[in-house]
Amino acid sequence: MMPAGVGPAFSPARKLSPALLRIAATALIGGLICAAMVRFSPGFGVDEKQLDAGLSRESQQAALRAHDQERNPVRFYAVWWKRAFQGDLGFSQSLNRPIGELLADRAPETLTLMLGGIGFAWLLAAVLSLPIVARPLRNFEALASVLSGTAASLPAAGIAIVLFRLGGSAKWMVALVLFPRLYQYLRNILQQVCAMPHVLFARAKGLGWTRMLLRHILTPARPQLLALVAVSVNMAFGAAVAIEAVCDIPGLGQLAWKAAAARDLPVLVVLTVMVALVTQMSNLVADLCAVPSRSQR
Repeated sequence: MMPAGVGPAFSPARKLSPALLRIAATALIGGLICAAMVRFSPGFGVDEKQLDAGLSRESQQAALRAHDQERNPVRFYAVWWKRAFQGDLGFSQSLNRPIGELLADRAPETLTLMLGGIGFAWLLAAVLSLPIVARPLRNFEALASVLSGTAASLPAAGIAIVLFRLGGSAKWMVALVLFPRLYQYLRNILQQVCAMPHVLFARAKGLGWTRMLLRHILTPARPQLLALVAVSVNMAFGAAVAIEAVCDIPGLGQLAWKAAAARDLPVLVVLTVMVALVTQMSNLVADLCAVPSRSQR
């Protein structure tokens, strides 16, 4: 028998094994689909060197044969995974560099952009959400809804172009893409917690707003907030790809853009697997963070 007051636990460990299998399957399938799409896309196997009239026929044929190993996507993908487990991610023919070096050079730029954008987005969402929760003001809430709705209606590339022309920072571009979604979720989470009996009782007792916010609102909402942080990482990665491509920032997004234009199959497979892993890992963290709130019900 279970001890008194203890119900069936919602164990994170029971979710971890199937989630890891799902992550691995998503990465494997996503990379294979990417390889097939690039292989059968128009322009695959065409190299700019073939258009150079100054090259000899042998050199042009050598440039054409450079893609022979990529013409069978299944075989290429199997060989790529074998080399990847040995630490070799492949070679970018369009950029003439090993893919591992490209990732090492560009990943810090993307990571800095993402972290800065997430920080600014959370700051905007908190500034507009907390006053609504502390003392409902219809005019302020309407203004916040208009701002978030306007930002949500604009695509990431559109926001990047506007702020780029105005001389704005790329981190604020990412922040404006994330802000409307974070604001809506954060406001809803805080409003739900504020409607709980213990918060209403604390307000009736005249407890100070700062103490009530820290102990009676943010503490019970911690699992949902941590889950929202994990999801915001996923959203920031997607926004950074478009913004780097538009603003010509030397990060992973710009690398994906150049690789797609050049039909650089090894680079696109690596980036697809990375995106799949980041997306699934952030979703897993969000699910695990939400476990305590579910088990408390």
